[in-house]
Amino acid sequence: MAVTDRMELKTQKKEAALTVNELLYLIFFGVMLFSKGMGWYDGMRPYQLCLLIGMGCLGLKLILTKYTPWQLLATVVFGVLGILSWRCSAEKGMLTCVMMLIGMKDVRIKKVFQVGAVVWSSVFLYRILAFLIGWDKGILLVHKKLGAFIFRWSMGYPHPNVFHISYVILLAFLFYLLQQKGKKLFGWIIAALVGNVLIFIYSVSFTGFLLTGIYLMLVLYFELRSQFTKPEKVLVQCVLPAGLAFSLLAPLIPEGNRFYEFMNRLMNTRLRLSKYFLTQERITLFGQQFQLADKDLNMDNSYVFALMTYGVVVFALLMIAYFFTIRNLVKEDRRKELAITLGFLIAGISEPFLFNTSFKNVSLIFVGSYLLNDANPIRRQNIAWIGICTLGDRSLPKNVPAEKLAETLLLGLKRIGAAAGEKKYLIAALTCACVVIGGTAFGLTAQMPKEYLVPKSICDYSLQEVYYLDEEAAAKERANGSEVLYYMGEETPMFRFSGVTVTVEWMRGMIGAAILTGAAGTLLGTGIAEILEKRRKKSGQYE
Repeated sequence: MAVTDRMELKTQKKEAALTVNELLYLIFFGVMLFSKGMGWYDGMRPYQLCLLIGMGCLGLKLILTKYTPWQLLATVVFGVLGILSWRCSAEKGMLTCVMMLIGMKDVRIKKVFQVGAVVWSSVFLYRILAFLIGWDKGILLVHKKLGAFIFRWSMGYPHPNVFHISYVILLAFLFYLLQQKGKKLFGWIIAALVGNVLIFIYSVSFTGFLLTGIYLMLVLYFELRSQFTKPEKVLVQCVLPAGLAFSLLAPLIPEGNRFYEFMNRLMNTRLRLSKYFLTQERITLFGQQFQLADKDLNMDNSYVFALMTYGVVVFALLMIAYFFTIRNLVKEDRRKELAITLGFLIAGISEPFLFNTSFKNVSLIFVGSYLLNDANPIRRQNIAWIGICTLGDRSLPKNVPAEKLAETLLLGLKRIGAAAGEKKYLIAALTCACVVIGGTAFGLTAQMPKEYLVPKSICDYSLQEVYYLDEEAAAKERANGSEVLYYMGEETPMFRFSGVTVTVEWMRGMIGAAILTGAAGTLLGTGIAEILEKRRKKSGQYE
């Protein structure tokens, strides 16, 4: 069996030999994704360093790539517009989007998603682990949700909504690479929905919860449909135009209109915010900087943000590119790509991550691949290649140490996975037992604070009683059983929360303890399964 596994790996390795071009793009993509997965943003030194490394790799890749006239034209036009939008708006969002797009020449989508899955799952799990064991609590917001004041945890990301959106990105990577069909795929969807609930318990992001559900619904629907009808194909291609029409026209409906007021409440005043920018600010060709007196004015709609910040020209070209990409995906029946693209475009109506510096809009990978690998509007024979250097086409050397290490690692993981499959009921029993023990132990023994004191600046609702604590008063509050969070000095106004707020944190503590002990149970069960499998082989019972 081991020989068969090794032969399969060699076959896959032969088919998946990387070129210099692909390696440079994958380094760029992995480094940029890692920086955003860690929660770093523009202005922070680690992010600036990652951006420098990423741009260096991408720049070298662009130089070493061969182009047809059309491919060179598309690369230059989008590249110039990305730089121009950055210079006009002082925002790097469109520039990073364009970088992701124009680098896809001669790069396989599957390879990009494999790197994305490894990097994003690693940093996402690290963020959750760091929070659960108390290394890094991240940003805290206190919002009035479901009739009570509830803490919203960001797990180290810039905002709780960003944390939940990061979960959607993780699912996009994993479901794209999954080869499961039918009942097995349905089981993965159920597991993803359970994860969605767990993430929501901490983020309290209704937007993120809904968007995750929409993406999974698309995955399930595309799996259930054996073949698309013509009306379905038309509807799929109408998602982008409908999203654009709603984003740019609905805010212009007069206030007081029932539809406008209903949608504005449903979308947490996003329509009114879009109305301000669409009616009070000018629309430019290549972008602009905004000098806003009110820090609460923001553009959560990705389409409004892109149009107003980066200008009409690049926005229009990008939307046209998206439209033809979707049309091509429908034509080729590429359902995984469609689920991600449509899900993200729908999400863009209420979240700004599509075209800002978040580097989370992986649907741009499909747009770039279509424009630079599939599209061929200039139809004539013997198109000359235009390239400074052909080094980028060269395959990487085989049997390098990294390749041997990867082969050994994959064989080990496959062997462990096979052993775990043989003992899945043992692993499930240990996991469930550890979940119950961990959650119960925390619930019975945890010493919760009587109340929490938090800075007024992280609350979205103003209370009547405000507290100012010097170091001595803060220490006294802690000694009396209260917990003072994010204390910044005696001049910082603070609010006091108790009751439901404390109860919710106690419940989260139980869930967190259950997750940690459950994960330990899974690892323990897997280790036991591997040991039992080795004993079977030694005793001659292995078949």
